[in-house]
Amino acid sequence: MLRRKTILLTGIGGNTAQGVARSLLHHSDEFRLIGTDSDKFNIRLGSRYVSKSYLIPRARQVEDYLAELNRIIEAEGVDLVIPSPDVEVYTVSRYRSEIEAKTMLPSHGVVETAQDKWAAYLRLRGRAPQPGTLLVENDGDVEEAFNLYGSPLWLRMRRGAGGSKSFLAHTPGHAVFWIDYWDGYGEFLASEYLRGRNLSWTGLYYEGRLVTSAGYHRVRYLMEHVSPTGVTGNINVGVTIHSHALNLAAERAVAALDSKPHGVYTVDLKEDAEEAGTPRVTEINPGRFHMSFYVYTAAGLNMPYYYVKAALGEPFEEPAKRNALAPGVVTVRSVDNEPAILIKSRLGPGNSAQAASSKLRRGWPTTPGYWEGLGSRLAGSSR
Repeated sequence: MLRRKTILLTGIGGNTAQGVARSLLHHSDEFRLIGTDSDKFNIRLGSRYVSKSYLIPRARQVEDYLAELNRIIEAEGVDLVIPSPDVEVYTVSRYRSEIEAKTMLPSHGVVETAQDKWAAYLRLRGRAPQPGTLLVENDGDVEEAFNLYGSPLWLRMRRGAGGSKSFLAHTPGHAVFWIDYWDGYGEFLASEYLRGRNLSWTGLYYEGRLVTSAGYHRVRYLMEHVSPTGVTGNINVGVTIHSHALNLAAERAVAALDSKPHGVYTVDLKEDAEEAGTPRVTEINPGRFHMSFYVYTAAGLNMPYYYVKAALGEPFEEPAKRNALAPGVVTVRSVDNEPAILIKSRLGPGNSAQAASSKLRRGWPTTPGYWEGLGSRLAGSSR
């Protein structure tokens, strides 16, 4: 019997690593999972999905972090490290040559560029559709942004995730107050406000070749009321979609960022109009999956499985390159509740999404046929 490969998931206390773990548990005969986290409380949330979990130093404590990571790698016979969140993606990427296990990440230059939204904007400018954006270094830049893009303006930090400190400013006075409050000159971006759907696209690449990809419409966020913009980074309701325009924009963005993409890339986009809008790229996150990613696995596309097989150089039957998920599969997530995956009843028993829902072992509950037609209404047209 072949030895199970040991996969180490960093940030196991967070949704991203847990989604990857739950996906790989569908193939528990092939993989043994180890988790790490730097938070002594959050680690308990993810320990149920892995064989062992280890508390480690924070990734910014680079020397201690790498030493402990390598100690665990040696003790557990780790074959592959999959990092999350962004801070660990950055550290593992930068010091990958010192890590004593395989990784599958883009070049560090790509990771570094993408984690600075202003640097990424400049890299993509003229090569992929984006909202007009300025780096705000003084009050004059605020006035210029309003002159260029009108009101309201979308303000956000050039670094960070989860919509941190984002704000919708309707006047220059509002914008100046907000940026000054956060001592944010040189750190805030001002962008034209896009009124259409909030979209996401995830693609898996191997040495420059797209292996598979799928699109997602983020319909509503968790706890929208606690954020000035309603954006919290955690999805409450989302739905899988097919969209040629989404695929085209996202793939152009990845190609502009990285001449030889390798690993997983998540692209965030927003349409520029409420009806039949064009998707424009707002950010790219290379090197990690997104937080609500397990919906893809529940709907029939186990991208973490393909990621691991590719990283380890093992053969696998490749899924569809684009639109690899059935459209209209709805996710409903909340705090302290298991998320629900709602699959349209019109999907027949031979459909991969339907088949996957009947085989889930340690995943989120699925209810085929529930809320019939909801997926179609949320997904909208397949433009």
